[in-house]
Amino acid sequence: MEQIEEAVRCALNPGSDRTVKAQATEYCESVKASTEGWQVCLELFTNVPARTPEARMFALQVIDAMIMRSGIRGNENRAPERLEITHKTLLKFVSTHYAGPGYQSEIPFLKNKLAHTITLLGLASYPAQWPTFIKDLVSMTGFPDTTGPITEDSAKAVNMATINPLLVDFLLKVLSSLDEEMVNPTVPRGSEEMARNTDIKDAMRVEDVSRMAHVWYSVLVHMATSYPDLAKTALKLMGVYVSWIDINLIVNEPFMRIVFGLLKTSPGLRNQACHCLTEIAGKGMRPMEKLYLLQFISIIDILKQLSTDDVEFAEMTGKLVNVSAVELKNIWVDKSSTTPEACSTAYAMLEQLMPLILSLLAHEYDEVSSTVFPAINEILGVFKKMQRESVALSASQQDFLSRLLPKLVDKLKYDEDYSWPTAVDSSAGDGDGSLDEDDEEVVFAELRRNLRVFIDAIGQISPGLYDNVILNTVHSIFKQCNQFGVSSERASDESGEGSGRLGWVRAELAIYLTQAYGERLSSNKGLRFNAPKQSDGANAGGSSNANGASANSIDSLSDMLTMMIHSGVISSSHPAIATTYFENFVRFNGYFDVNRDVVTPVLTSFLGPTGIRHPNSVVRPRIWYFLHRFVRQLHQQVLPMYSSDFIPAVIDLLDIRADASRIGDLSAAAGGYGLFDSQLYLFESCGIMLSPAELDENTRMSLLQHLFNPLFSGAQRLMNQKSTEQILQDPRALLQIHHYLTAIGSIIKGFPDVRVDSKVVSASSPHQLSPSTAQVFVKAADMCIAILEALQGSQLIREAARFTLSRMLSVLGAEALPYMPRMIDGLVSSCAVDELSDLLGFLGLIVYKFKPDIALTASKLLLPVISKVYGFLDQVSQEGATGTDEAVLLQDLRKAYLTWVVAIFNSDLDSMFLTPQNAPHLATIFQPIASQLATDPSNPQCQRLAFNVLFKAIQAWMVDPLGWHTVATLTPAALAALNKAGSSSEAGSRCAMRQVVAQKLDIALDGPAAKEARGQFKALITKTAVPACFEAPTHREFRITDAQASLVVTEISAVLQILLLAGMPEIAEGNGSAVAAMPAPQILAPPIGGNLNRNQFASYLCTAFFPGVGCPTAMATEFVQALASLDQKQFKKYLSAFLTNGGGGGNGTR
Repeated sequence: MEQIEEAVRCALNPGSDRTVKAQATEYCESVKASTEGWQVCLELFTNVPARTPEARMFALQVIDAMIMRSGIRGNENRAPERLEITHKTLLKFVSTHYAGPGYQSEIPFLKNKLAHTITLLGLASYPAQWPTFIKDLVSMTGFPDTTGPITEDSAKAVNMATINPLLVDFLLKVLSSLDEEMVNPTVPRGSEEMARNTDIKDAMRVEDVSRMAHVWYSVLVHMATSYPDLAKTALKLMGVYVSWIDINLIVNEPFMRIVFGLLKTSPGLRNQACHCLTEIAGKGMRPMEKLYLLQFISIIDILKQLSTDDVEFAEMTGKLVNVSAVELKNIWVDKSSTTPEACSTAYAMLEQLMPLILSLLAHEYDEVSSTVFPAINEILGVFKKMQRESVALSASQQDFLSRLLPKLVDKLKYDEDYSWPTAVDSSAGDGDGSLDEDDEEVVFAELRRNLRVFIDAIGQISPGLYDNVILNTVHSIFKQCNQFGVSSERASDESGEGSGRLGWVRAELAIYLTQAYGERLSSNKGLRFNAPKQSDGANAGGSSNANGASANSIDSLSDMLTMMIHSGVISSSHPAIATTYFENFVRFNGYFDVNRDVVTPVLTSFLGPTGIRHPNSVVRPRIWYFLHRFVRQLHQQVLPMYSSDFIPAVIDLLDIRADASRIGDLSAAAGGYGLFDSQLYLFESCGIMLSPAELDENTRMSLLQHLFNPLFSGAQRLMNQKSTEQILQDPRALLQIHHYLTAIGSIIKGFPDVRVDSKVVSASSPHQLSPSTAQVFVKAADMCIAILEALQGSQLIREAARFTLSRMLSVLGAEALPYMPRMIDGLVSSCAVDELSDLLGFLGLIVYKFKPDIALTASKLLLPVISKVYGFLDQVSQEGATGTDEAVLLQDLRKAYLTWVVAIFNSDLDSMFLTPQNAPHLATIFQPIASQLATDPSNPQCQRLAFNVLFKAIQAWMVDPLGWHTVATLTPAALAALNKAGSSSEAGSRCAMRQVVAQKLDIALDGPAAKEARGQFKALITKTAVPACFEAPTHREFRITDAQASLVVTEISAVLQILLLAGMPEIAEGNGSAVAAMPAPQILAPPIGGNLNRNQFASYLCTAFFPGVGCPTAMATEFVQALASLDQKQFKKYLSAFLTNGGGGGNGTR
């Protein structure tokens, strides 16, 4: 024992020598695993004097391990003998050492652990080896061994002089542990363990559960006053055991009398007594039995007598009311399992509970109110069903709704003592613009969401009631605000609710109800605001209906918004007001389409002291966002009249100061750039205000200079103050320059994209920008490129430049394309893997949008970008990924790269690969795609993309080398239309983009240079792509039944079929006329036709490839015939079977 005790001490001592600690831990594990260690540990635990608590705890763990090795039913490896010795020794220890002061001095965690160990012994031995498990535990306490029904005389047989409260406490601990191990639904259990537990419960129901019930009853009768903790535990156990024991053992007159007495007269026990009744009421039973149970315990009468003055008890009462109401509702609606009389009785009882539900809902504390939410939800669910089935509500049901809705609305209000974030400083430069919501805010937001569900349900059940309550509430509050004003500090109304100066709580409620009303209308059938009309608003919501947004309802919303604007409620600077107020204008922006006269007051409030200059530093950035959304949604013709006032009004908020707290972690992905992220909304809003063509050009130029000059001069000043090396070593300077560039990009983002029609031959279009505006943007582009070239070693600068220059391209269009080479060179030379992935996505969008104008520029960038991609991939293939994060980034890079190559083909820019600069590198570009990316089973998405690249390249250079048709993926409907049209001349004129691109690149598609390049590509396909089609799906890690892998097989099927099409003599040996005559040679439509013996690809498969891999001639011939005769879907199925079973469409074996 001493050795074990010392080993435990060394293993747990953080100051122990590492080697000694490892040896001690190893020794302890060996004791736990040995077959005899439990005996020593049993002696160690029961030793007198007691060993150290740590050693005794370890001893119980060793005993637990022995019990677990004995099997689920304790009958393995001579277990019964060991288990009997153990339980007798431990019970003897409990009865002697826990009967006196030793129990009180015992460390609590050891008492709990011993109770758990005895529980495990009981579960392993009861009832076969230890049938007296419960009886032995009860007898230790001094309670008489009593079973059978509980009567008034049951407690009289108890001699309290013989009862040991300490052992009673230990017994209750064992029973609690027994529930945890055997019944608790949150504990996962295997099927064998569940079967054993079922057998144990069946055995306990014979007598032992009755024995336990007598103990609980005796504890409540004799010990509730002197030992309230024991009574509390007994009530808790009654609640957890009632789910599976005979309900009559507890629900009888003697038991219920004592429970009801505790409920009414014992402040210390009434909470647990109420919880016990809640568990009893919620016990799973047949409807008729449940109704009898609720009637027997007189649940309605009990609840009516309970006081809810104490918050904690009110919460418990609410849970009991809730469960009772839900159970009664279930009985009421269950017509199949109950009688009509039972249904009527259940509903009558439920009606008696409704006042209690309303009372609890109106409780001051939300914790109490929320307890009855499930009951309200169930009741409203029944009413909604009745409404859908056109069953009229009774007068009492209508009355319940009329009393329920105002209480729900009132509950939407903030508490008057709600604590809001403190406004640190009113200046724009303070605060980080983020909303750090505490628990209180999260809980209240969830409460409001639940209340909204109920309120909207009533709106569906009784639209007239809904409109009457909501509209009257909102109108009265805004009217009061208009007459008496609104307070920023005072929560309640000045002269009582509804009188005097309005407090911020009810002011916020009216704004929130306006939003809720509009959202409900929008969720039905959308909002279409009507032109304003003269109306006194007296019956604003009279013709609402539950099936959609009626004209009257929309007019009511319009009236509410108008009242909100003119009420002056936004004059309150309380944080609760402004956010929802301005959000309403964004949510219901259609209102301004027909009410343009209110744009002026709304924009004035946005720009006022409680708008973008709100004193609360948390609210202020949020309003900047809403301002951006608001001006973005306004009609273009409305903006010019406000532009001249808008820019000067916000200019002082555009001062950029790098947040020093962000310098240590300069990455937008790591959490943003603080307040500057919100400032960008203001910059973009300024751009939007200056974008309308109707704006006077001189005004626009003046305001643009007002915006851009500080940004230009700020960036240039920093660049001139220090050398490039010094700036790169100065995080604050880099962050400041980053902000200047990003702000420029955000202003430009406010201008609309240049109109580019990618379906026409040329992407050049009339420019939307005036020459003077374009000149300003070009100047910005020059500065951005210059800064990028100087500071390309900084990821911050590359990030800002990519954002700003991408906006330049979108707005300037083809005029910005000359900047592309310098931009890409600056971004690619020093970029990280994740940057390159983002850049490839951007390039894919650019090549598609600006085709064919971008062809020459993009062709020059092709090799540098591809070299960078393969550089990263080669480095990892040689050195390996440094971690999971890098591996994920590289997978993203592979996907982005292949997606970019697909985008080039889909944009019909495939001639880029055939320029004199790029053609010699075709093998370098496509061999890794075919031999590595297409055969790597670790990423099926990349495999699919790789085969898709090969498919498109084969289509472009082996099927249609003269560019008669588009390479872009066509929908099945488009393909069907083209194939149905069948006119070669129409197809050629409609899909000549590839030929236009070739002309722009000065490439003769039928010239010797192009033919030589395509010949090299054909040889590469034969050498690498064809083997890849069979290697990839036969890799040991490739799961052909997986959904992603199935898509890979689809692409492989398409590659093989397009190769067979390319092998047709009229295509492989022709002059292109056969292809020109095809409507859409994109997807093979078998039968292929012609003589397969003359098909180059078919011959290669039969005479070279399949013999080279040992495939029988008959199988190879069958494969080629299937390839030529089956459509794409059928061939994919055949190919899957061929790869899985070794050929023959599933008839052969591997």
